[in-house]
Amino acid sequence: MLSDEALDRMLRASDPDPDGRATDPDSPVATGILARVRQRTRRRRRRTWVMVPTVALVVTGATAGTYAWVAGDGQGHTLDSTGLACVSSDGSDASLGFDPSTGDPVDACRERWHELFGQAPPAELTACVDSSRQGSIQVYPGGRDQCRSHRSDPYLGPTQEQLRLSHFRADLRKQFADRTCVPHPEFRKAIGRLLDRHGLTGWTARHFQTADREPEGPCADVSHYDETERIIWLGDHKAGTPLSWP
Repeated sequence: MLSDEALDRMLRASDPDPDGRATDPDSPVATGILARVRQRTRRRRRRTWVMVPTVALVVTGATAGTYAWVAGDGQGHTLDSTGLACVSSDGSDASLGFDPSTGDPVDACRERWHELFGQAPPAELTACVDSSRQGSIQVYPGGRDQCRSHRSDPYLGPTQEQLRLSHFRADLRKQFADRTCVPHPEFRKAIGRLLDRHGLTGWTARHFQTADREPEGPCADVSHYDETERIIWLGDHKAGTPLSWP
């Protein structure tokens, strides 16, 4: 596998105008190039480095070879609206529960920073969407340049669907707040009604299975929300204990 330096030399060697001035990475032209690359690669659900399809890009007389990554949905939104990690300057991190309809990721990390890392929060924190498969929210010390240095994009907030999903989750918790065992059929019916109420079309509820398929147990709960596939994975709950709500 080529190193970054070797690949950069290869790109420059293939540049038909090597003496031309490289395009400013913050310019509208470069932004447009990256947007087109992300649009093409977003469908693949890959969270790895991808090279611009054309080795040499001719822009206003100059040629630029560049890289792009796919972070979240490629438009500043996470693929997991409750996934939040606060990352300190030494690289250590801590995961927090997060609700996009009631909180801000920077505020959430700032409030817990001293508890998590034993030091006062930095003067400036920035929320980014990382280029992992999950496309999670990461909060770093520093400004927006931290996103690029971590192969991430600035976080631009939740989508409308993510806000509707947040309200759906709150209503589901409220409906079964005092229950310790909800049969799977009843749970599915409630989920179906609430999905319709919140306009979450295309979402389904499925029973989570391991390699050895097992029948549904007597009680249900939510195991995981897969926002990219629009699936609510249901697990089996132990009767008599409080329901868990991811």
